[in-house]
Amino acid sequence: MCTFSGMKNWLLVILCSAPTLVFGQIEKYTITGNIGAMDAPATVFLVYNNAIAGKAILNHGAFTLSGSVEGPTQAYLMLNPSGKSAPTNNYTVLYLEAGGTIKVASTNDLTEASITGTKNNDARSRYKVLMQPLETRDRDLEVKDTTASEDQKRSPKFLKALELANMQLEKDKNAANKKFITDNPSSLVSLEALYYYAMYNDYSAVAALYRTLSASVKNSAGGKSYAETLKQMQHVGVGAIAPDFALPDTANRLIKLSSFRGKYVLLDFWASWCPICREAAPGVVKAYGTYRNKNFNILSVSLDRPGDRQKWLQAIRHDGLRWAQVSDLSFWKSPVVGLYKLTALPQNFLIDPNGKIIARDLDSDQLAARLASIFAGKN
Repeated sequence: MCTFSGMKNWLLVILCSAPTLVFGQIEKYTITGNIGAMDAPATVFLVYNNAIAGKAILNHGAFTLSGSVEGPTQAYLMLNPSGKSAPTNNYTVLYLEAGGTIKVASTNDLTEASITGTKNNDARSRYKVLMQPLETRDRDLEVKDTTASEDQKRSPKFLKALELANMQLEKDKNAANKKFITDNPSSLVSLEALYYYAMYNDYSAVAALYRTLSASVKNSAGGKSYAETLKQMQHVGVGAIAPDFALPDTANRLIKLSSFRGKYVLLDFWASWCPICREAAPGVVKAYGTYRNKNFNILSVSLDRPGDRQKWLQAIRHDGLRWAQVSDLSFWKSPVVGLYKLTALPQNFLIDPNGKIIARDLDSDQLAARLASIFAGKN
């Protein structure tokens, strides 16, 4: 997953708008916690079903929350030192359920909180332990991304090394999420792991993992919601016709994806703020130079932020992206995000002359190999 400044804000929006995971029985829960030694006005907020369900002012770090839900229910505990309303960027996921006291232990940062005491919260603690080394690698790579010198950013060797490191990290994340899901088919946390697994996997692989979940998880509200998401993912899976759209190019002319019919086209989603996207650019540039006269073209769609038009244009020039570039500069609110079920960057779809998706999420080496196979023996 592309880590970048602002990613946490975007993820918070995703989490707070995600469907609540419930079964239907009444679950009485109790949460006790300690967050450092913070005092009033510092307040913790309990958020689920897109609403604040409870709050508690900290007393030397301690707090208690209790209530009942139809559950088990996935929720979010958020901390605001000023006492103002949620949401904030200082939050953690937890499950409201019976079966014990939910215990929260943290310093001033809830993102690092330990949450134990009940079945699903204990499972999520195991999940966090499994993913922690990978998150550390992710942060280390982000530092290399963001502190790279201008000479390094122009060095093919440096960019290729970072691209390969990021691709390996994504493979390892996929493997870890898949292992957790297969080892914990009766845990609601497996739906959370499946969400992350789906970031860089096609519909068929995600659907296969979903089918391994227990009936209780699949019949939960969250499980049923994910089944609907899978139906939508199928529309942009390999074998589907790529959904059409029109976006303005750098000269504000509307460009339609369907205008590329008759050619192989790489539909490439990126942004100037996404380091991994930028590191992958040399491989895409090379593919374009090799095959642009052999019935191949590229359409790049940027998810740059409102007001960042100049950053978008500068990145195009800096990286030598000489093919069609479009963007509505709407960040994650762009309609193409929902249309193509984008949850991370970079993402790409290789489309044949008939508009059918034949591959997706190809790294530069995979793209080169696939195009070489397609155009072998063709003039």
